[in-house]
Formats: sequence, C-alpha cells, structure tokens
Amino acid sequence: MRDLNTPSPLKWIWPVLLVGLLSSPSWATDPFSNTTQTPDNNAPKEMAFDQVNWNRHQGVFSWITMARGYETPWESIGRPGWMTIEDAYVKPVDPGISEFSADTNLFYIVFEGQPLDAPGQFAAAWFDMSEGKAEANTPIGKDVIELEMNQRFGYFEIFPPKGGWKPGPYLVKIYYGSPGQELHGANVIGTMQFTIK
Repeated sequence: MRDLNTPSPLKWIWPVLLVGLLSSPSWATDPFSNTTQTPDNNAPKEMAFDQVNWNRHQGVFSWITMARGYETPWESIGRPGWMTIEDAYVKPVDPGISEFSADTNLFYIVFEGQPLDAPGQFAAAWFDMSEGKAEANTPIGKDVIELEMNQRFGYFEIFPPKGGWKPGPYLVKIYYGSPGQELHGANVIGTMQFTIK
C-alpha cells in the first residue's frame, strides 16, 4: 500500500511533458513564410475572367460569359413564387463566344452573381484595343445594371460605338459598387476581351 504523503512519480510527468512540448519546434508550416520566391511588385495584375471555362465561380460571379443572346425561362419556375437554384432567371444563348462580325448590332455578357448583402451596381465599359492597349481612357460604350439583394442574374448589352465596329480586339472592364456610386479604376473586378472580325 502506498503512503498518501509521498508524492506520486506521475505528478512530475505532466510538467515535464508540458515543458517538452512548449520547447519543441513546431511541426506545422507557416503558409505565409514562403521565402523561396521573391515578390515581383512590377508584375501586371491579371484580372481577366476565364472565357473558355466560364461556367464556374470567378470572383463575385458564380459564372460569367459572353453570349449572342439570353433567355428567361420563366415557365420553368413552377408554381408562382417558388424558385430553386436550378431555375435561372437568365440563361446565356451560345455562351463562351468572343468573336463577332463587324455587322453585329448587339451581344451580351450574361452572369450569375453571388448573393449580395446590400443592393449592388455592376457596370461594363468597353475599349478599343487596336494598338494593343486602350486607345483612350474614355470607353467607347458602357452599360450599368443594379441588382437588389434577392437578385443574382443579370446581363450587359454590348453595342457598337457610333460609326460601327472597327475590326480588331476590344477590352471590357467590369465594375462593382453601390448604386449611384461613381465607378473608378479601383472598382474594376475583372476584364473580358472580344474580337471584331
């Protein structure tokens, strides 16, 4: 039988284990301590949305694509007021296209946004890129759409400038902000490109 006044050898095991654990090196790696690469602060910030694999999450969009048109499958909703994730308000027609003929009067950028916590304003502005860069800071066209908190689907109408399309590449900048807010370069959330043949 053990004397209760004599300390148990197990009493000293816990402090020794605690000191050992605290003084040992950590086995987990720090995800922010990668020192094998030097940051290149002069590298351009790539903001282009994937126009080939468009049907996936990209930034604030569940999906975004250029299309020849859109359809609204209102009859697919079922009973009045009943909506599900599968029932899209707007579906792209011929999605993933990025080349258009010079006589194209209108095409679309169709999207499903992530749920908003406040009403939001999305805008598209397109620029002529014939010289490999935007020829001017002023867009040749723009379109704005406001979405309420319960709205997720929308589209931009991309139309030619006065005088029609010139053959060549074009850049579309997509902006996001609060309704009524002036949109600036800081509000750009992504870009897309198209070509007029």
